[in-house]
Amino acid sequence: MRRIRPWRTTAAAGLAAVALLGVGIPAAQAGPATTTPVTGSGTDTARTVTVTLVTGDVVDARVDHDGNVLSASPRPVDGTDHPAAVWRDGNRTYVFPQGVEKLIDAGLVDVRLFDIGRLVDDGYDDAHSATMPVVVEYAGGRMPRTARPGTRTTAALDSIGGAGLAVTKTSAADAWKDLAPAQDSARAAGGVTRIWLDAKVRGNAVDALGTPTVPLTGAATAHKAGLDGSGVKVAVLDTGVDAAHPDLAGRITQTKVFVLGEDADDRTGHGTHTASTIAGTGAASAGRYAGMAPGAELLVGKVLGDDGSGTLSGIVDGMEWAVAQGAQVVSMSLGADGATSCAGPDVEAVQRLGSKALFVIAAGNASLRGTVSTPGCAPGALTVGAVDRKNETASFSSRGPSADGINAKPDIASQGVDVVAARAGGRDAQAYQSMSGTSMATPHVAGGAALLLQQHPGLAPARLKALLTSSAKDTDAPVLDQGAGPMDVARATTQPVVGDPNPLLGDFAYPQAGLDPVDHAVTLTNVTDKDVTLALAVSDVRGDDGSRVQGFASAARTRVTVPANGTADVPVRIDPAAKLDAGDYGTLTGRLVGTGAHGVRVTVPFGVHLEVPSADLTVKGLDRHGDPASSLSTFQLFDDHRDSARRYTIGYPTAGSTTIRVPLGAYSLGGMIMTRDEPGDIGSVASVSQLYRQKVTVSGDTTVTLDARDAEQVGWDTDRASRPNGFAIGLTYGLDETGRMLAGYATAVPSYVKAIYAQPVRHADKVTFLASVRQTAPQAGFTTGGGRVLDPLPVQKATEFDGKGTAEVVAIGKGTDANFAAQDLKGKVALVDAGTGGGNAYLWDTAARKAGAAGVLAAVPDSKGRFQITGPEGGVPQATITWDDALTLKAEAGQTVSAKLSWSGTATANSPYVYNLAYTSKDAIRPGIQRVRDSKLAVTDARYHVQQATGDMTYWSDVKVGLPGMAAVWAGGTTLPLHAPQRRTEYFTPTGSEGLTWTTLMRRDLGPNSGTAYDGPRKVQQGSSTAYWYKSPYGPVRNTYSPALMTRNSNRLTFTIAPFGDAGGHDSTIARLDSGTRQLLVNGEPQAQVSGIYELPREQADVTFRQSWQRPATAIDRTGLAYGTEWNFGSGAADQGAQRLLVPVLDLPSDLRNTRPAGESTTMGIGAVVDGADGPVALQDARVEYAYGDETTTAAVTDWHPAQMKRSHGTWQAVVPGDAPAGTFVHLRVTLADGQGASVGQTMVRAYEVR
Repeated sequence: MRRIRPWRTTAAAGLAAVALLGVGIPAAQAGPATTTPVTGSGTDTARTVTVTLVTGDVVDARVDHDGNVLSASPRPVDGTDHPAAVWRDGNRTYVFPQGVEKLIDAGLVDVRLFDIGRLVDDGYDDAHSATMPVVVEYAGGRMPRTARPGTRTTAALDSIGGAGLAVTKTSAADAWKDLAPAQDSARAAGGVTRIWLDAKVRGNAVDALGTPTVPLTGAATAHKAGLDGSGVKVAVLDTGVDAAHPDLAGRITQTKVFVLGEDADDRTGHGTHTASTIAGTGAASAGRYAGMAPGAELLVGKVLGDDGSGTLSGIVDGMEWAVAQGAQVVSMSLGADGATSCAGPDVEAVQRLGSKALFVIAAGNASLRGTVSTPGCAPGALTVGAVDRKNETASFSSRGPSADGINAKPDIASQGVDVVAARAGGRDAQAYQSMSGTSMATPHVAGGAALLLQQHPGLAPARLKALLTSSAKDTDAPVLDQGAGPMDVARATTQPVVGDPNPLLGDFAYPQAGLDPVDHAVTLTNVTDKDVTLALAVSDVRGDDGSRVQGFASAARTRVTVPANGTADVPVRIDPAAKLDAGDYGTLTGRLVGTGAHGVRVTVPFGVHLEVPSADLTVKGLDRHGDPASSLSTFQLFDDHRDSARRYTIGYPTAGSTTIRVPLGAYSLGGMIMTRDEPGDIGSVASVSQLYRQKVTVSGDTTVTLDARDAEQVGWDTDRASRPNGFAIGLTYGLDETGRMLAGYATAVPSYVKAIYAQPVRHADKVTFLASVRQTAPQAGFTTGGGRVLDPLPVQKATEFDGKGTAEVVAIGKGTDANFAAQDLKGKVALVDAGTGGGNAYLWDTAARKAGAAGVLAAVPDSKGRFQITGPEGGVPQATITWDDALTLKAEAGQTVSAKLSWSGTATANSPYVYNLAYTSKDAIRPGIQRVRDSKLAVTDARYHVQQATGDMTYWSDVKVGLPGMAAVWAGGTTLPLHAPQRRTEYFTPTGSEGLTWTTLMRRDLGPNSGTAYDGPRKVQQGSSTAYWYKSPYGPVRNTYSPALMTRNSNRLTFTIAPFGDAGGHDSTIARLDSGTRQLLVNGEPQAQVSGIYELPREQADVTFRQSWQRPATAIDRTGLAYGTEWNFGSGAADQGAQRLLVPVLDLPSDLRNTRPAGESTTMGIGAVVDGADGPVALQDARVEYAYGDETTTAAVTDWHPAQMKRSHGTWQAVVPGDAPAGTFVHLRVTLADGQGASVGQTMVRAYEVR
């Protein structure tokens, strides 16, 4: 997705823009200090998030406070597993579900729809948005009459022939079938042709006041000539406006809001600042800080919300509105970051609407070359860079070329450093504020345009643009920094000759040697009634890297006379074969300058693109059958000399191969080749092969073949019988001792994939190879009465065949209710013909249970290979088999219509052990079968508790494995079921020198917002340990992974406290029915939070923080229903970092159902831990109270009794008598103090049940 941000920065920000969310909100705006309610709509800690992609696939991610994605793991929404790729490119982490990469490669789907960090940062995770906003373009520009299923139209975008849509996440999988852009003309006739992620925006902070910047633009000369913008309409698309500000009184004639649920008021200050730079009267400063065109009429479109963000569709909608209202100039101090091409709905809108209004757009604040992003990169936009008061390029100002690396940008520059303009909400002495950024430079130019339009009514937007750029001040700054140069309104008011800025005077493919010089005409237009004669020269010719270039561009004529009210073509001679240094290739720029009598000066910046020395690289992929690899297969191209990495699909658009254009040089390639069951790309994926080619030299057109048959199996041989239940395979590239990584990727491989392979590479520089697996006790194998061993797949989520059994198989044909009812299936296995009209696993389960069947086998008639489906949790066992296996069963049945089937094995959910194994190799790839000994592993005695009195609970278990520099991925590509209560042995490969980390995740169901409990990422060592999952009592716990529970940074206090933690120390995310409250008091006074931040006094203060959570009592939630915790600690300016919050730890000897026997007293250990300290802390005082009853909330428990306390050698125990009858719940309340000023009180409702 593309993020659009208001382009401004602060002096302190340097190279990067600071978010609007970082602007301090005055106390008067903060609202009343109240207890903050928290509901179970998603994650709470901001460390763990769930993102439903536009495809319907769900991604679980962990994100730190800086927005970095620590791990990202996909799980298909329907429970059906597919290979899914996690791609790490520098700081960006992408998850690509099956089938989307070919659409991305074709330019039909925006890659940022799968950028997890960006989606989370923009608030598109499931906790904050129930929809995924997108922008679509329709074939023929015709919008359907009715909304597509699962979507809601948010904006009709006529200028691009498309619309903004909100895709309902719960329906996204079905909606994607209709939204996925067409790849054939038949479907394209009425379908979506392209789909983009709707963009959001951010802004910055403020500086001290400085001198006015408007006089530096030459506007004073225009003002003296009577020009003030009167009669000109200027639209400002920004964060709204403070229309009551004295400087803007009477200047705003229309406002419209394009942010759902908000009004036009500006609560960030950005929009008010830019609006007053254009047309502020300076009333609050006696005219000192008046804007460029104080007589102009302002139309304000609020396209950025109060949180500093907006949507791409809202921005395009705002552009269309501005033009429809007659705006002649549209000022847009915003832009997208991270775009890799100059394309998108906003760019198209500029191009299509640009004949009706001049769009003045900020270049951006990314500082670096090639960072002029959308929409400012649009050729039709007047793109503005920033300069300081000395007309030197601002350090933060984005340099050209455009994001696609072709067109020269920006077009012009203006003052953007320490610009003083109106402050939203400010009056009197606080009426103004200073801001920096290309956001501030842009309204200077928009205001200059308004002055010229008053002077030249009816001037076309393109001519207006040329007038501003042609009259720019003389500069020797590179075109890619300042375009034509700093704006000079004074010169523009008398400018006689103009030329369109930044024409592309040639695009020369490599090789350029031997090409003759070419003359390209630049058209100059005389806008006066007198001929103008100019002396011509080309100046400031620079290569792509900014160095000066000789002999490349020159004026083919030294003089020209431009006739009155006419034009003249001036040839600029380009020599593409000129001698250039390597860094010069790319976008070369210069300025055609014409000078004449009476100080006349005309400046036309231009660009020329010279393809860097390049060649075609064709990558062919072959699967293990020797067939061309399918479009599911990919390859990665690593180029550490240019610090880049790219990922491509093999098999699209040509089967089994992809051709790309690359600069000459050496590359390394990593490939991931999928092989299906049968030749011809038929059946399910049977294996995944990792291929790698080291340092392939591209000196001309080159072909590289990645052949999966060159790979050898990677596997694990364990002490206990086990089989793979999902893999992961991938690598990191370019990781150095500082932790910098060029790229990394891994593929989560589902359990139905039989094997993984890797190509042996003895020397793989900069590569760390990773393969992992989860292995469980062997699942049930099937054998027919005739001795044929079948090739089954369990039905996802459904009950598996378990143990040993034998039954008759009855072929019933299609899986209809009637066919199930027509046969005697009691104690037998139904063989179903799946496919069209054959029902599904959910219907089969219902019918099979009615018929008393022992299970269901399904096969698709006349198909080849295996297939996977999803079924209901619980119910009868189900599996799928190949059609060949089904024919065997039917043949063995003969005339009796039944056959014998035997099975033997352990259902995954009942496996008494699981191996979580990983293999790594650094600077080499060494496949093979690893012999694993239990004695060499980290061994965990894992105990899974339940909160119900009877029956089993199905939990869902995942394990992630991580390497330094690689976003952690599923160790196996399938979420595995686990029947609880259960005690099992879990084995892990020790961390070792490679830095392996493991994270265990547990969910109580697979629904959205079901709540996930975590352990890790953690490093594990050889030896034994014990883990307790879902053990009572419940309460807050230390985070299993940083940050601290509560952190002080200067005087700002932030918290990251999970809602529910179990007695085993596992933190968790919010489940959908959880609710809670929080409150902070300082010296006894309640405090308000702003964006999750509390302000503390600098001096030492007593701090109290209260948190309570509860969930409703149900059959599966009898214990651990609620808790309330109050922390007390001291904090002052010297107490930076983690705050001293005592976290109670209760060691309660309960069974796996969280119960204690009646008539037996309960002795429990009492302790506490704090962030930043290993092990328990010394407690000065500890008290425990207990109560009996069925209460479900903390407030309802009132009849407390003191427990007997024991203390020995610094450890505490509490004894609760055993006088409660069976069926009684026991509540607990603890009060702990450490003697260092920290204390905690905690009430735990239904800590355990008496049985």
